Amino acid sequence: MSELKALLDAAAAEAGARRIDDLRGDDAFVAPPEALRPFVRRLRDDLGFDFLVLVTAVDNCLDEPRFEVTWRLRSIAKNHDVRINVAVGGEEPEVDSVSDLYPAANWMERETWDMFGVRFKGHPNLERILMWEGFEGHPLRKDYPLLGNTPGTPGYVGKGGKR
Repeated sequence: MSELKALLDAAAAEAGARRIDDLRGDDAFVAPPEALRPFVRRLRDDLGFDFLVLVTAVDNCLDEPRFEVTWRLRSIAKNHDVRINVAVGGEEPEVDSVSDLYPAANWMERETWDMFGVRFKGHPNLERILMWEGFEGHPLRKDYPLLGNTPGTPGYVGKGGKR
């Protein structure tokens, strides 16, 4: 595995990403937003990471950048996973889509957008997938009201504070 780690480190350095410590000993990297696609493409095309396991986000509500978007890639032949984290922030957090590199990212990116409000540039169909059309907000954001605030949901507080 040390040869694979060296190849991963070289690919990360070439793309502008860096290795981070992980408590479980996984191969984990932080990449600036502009390095995501080159790094992911290199992992897929040159190192055999042929399966996208997940795309999700973490809301670090009080920090800026506020969100950390995470991709987990697997090489089935090597039985090895890699995690890539990209920090995004601002009023309209956005990061590049990888749905053209991994078709499975299509729904995962839609779910991440629906739940956290992180947009994916270049996504072919970024619309709600879990919540209904007309739902206001993104329910996994830490500042989302605990009882919700959308017509038709329990706890909805309408105009004048009436339920």
